[in-house]
Amino acid sequence: MDADNLRDFFISYTGADREWAEWIASTLEEAGYTTVLQAWDFGVGAHFVNEMHITTQYTDRTIGILSRIYVESEFGQAEWQEAWRLDPTGTKRKLLMFRVEDCPRPGLLGQLVTEDLFGISEVKARARLLAAVRRGRRKPELPPGFPGRDAPVNVSQFPGRLVPGAIDDALRAGGPVTPDNPWAVAFAFWSCALNDDYNQLNFVITPESEGQWDLADIRSRTEDSGITTAIIKPCYDVAYVRIASDMGDQEHVTTVVGGLVPMEARVVTLVLRPEFGGWRVHNFGYPQDPARLPRTWRMNSSDSA
Repeated sequence: MDADNLRDFFISYTGADREWAEWIASTLEEAGYTTVLQAWDFGVGAHFVNEMHITTQYTDRTIGILSRIYVESEFGQAEWQEAWRLDPTGTKRKLLMFRVEDCPRPGLLGQLVTEDLFGISEVKARARLLAAVRRGRRKPELPPGFPGRDAPVNVSQFPGRLVPGAIDDALRAGGPVTPDNPWAVAFAFWSCALNDDYNQLNFVITPESEGQWDLADIRSRTEDSGITTAIIKPCYDVAYVRIASDMGDQEHVTTVVGGLVPMEARVVTLVLRPEFGGWRVHNFGYPQDPARLPRTWRMNSSDSA
C-alpha cells in the first residue's frame, strides 16, 4: 500500500455500536483526520478478514469503541489486540479506547486509560474525543466547567428590554460597544441590515458565512422590530441575541420560560472567534446548534494534531 493511502485511524466496533462509530469517524474527519470505517470503506463482496489485514497495515492508530458487546466480540478482540501488539507499552498511543456505555474493561483492557463519551452533551463528547486523539498533553480545547453548584452559562435569564434600531437607544441599553460584547456585535450586524451596508458587514460576520447574506430580506423582516438586551449562551463561545416584534411597551420585561429562546423571535447566532478579535455573527433566523458552528477550538484541534 503506497503512502497516499495511509490513514490516521481505523475505527474498530461492532454492528450494535455503528452509530457511535459513524459519529466518531465523522467528527474526526471534520477535524482534518482520515479514518477507515467498515460501514463506509469495505465494499459489498469484499472479504472481511482480508480487508482487516490490509487495513491494519495502512492505518497509523486504532480506535476501539468499547461496549459490553464489543468486549465479547472475537473480531473486536483481534482488532484491538493487533494494535496492542504493535505498541505494547502504549508509548506510541497506537490503541485508543472510548467507552460508549458503562461497561467493564476485562483483562489487558483494564490497564489501558480510556475515555468516556456517554452521559454527556455532544459538545463535551466532541471536545473529549479531539483532545484524546491529539498526541502530547491532553488538555481539552473546551475550558472545564466550574465545579461549584449552580454555575449558569447564560449571562441572563431574562430577555431584557426591547430596543428599537435607533443607535442612541442601543448604546444606552446594551453595554459596551466592543467586539467582546456579543450583544453589541449583534446590534452592529442588524444595523448593517437596516442600512444595507455590505462594507461593514464583513467586520461582524464569520468568514465562513460570507456571501450568504441578503440584507434587504433581513431588513424587510425586522425593520419594525426591536433587539432584546439579554444574551443567552448555551456554551462559553456561542451566544444568541433575539430580534423580536414590537411588544408595545418597550420597558416591559418577561421571563424566558425554561430558559428557552422564544421561536417567534428571530435569533442572531454568534460565535466567539479570538483570532478575529471577538464575537462574530454566523447565522440569522433560528438558533443554530453549537455543534455545527465554525468554532475556534474545533479548527485548531486539527492544526495541532
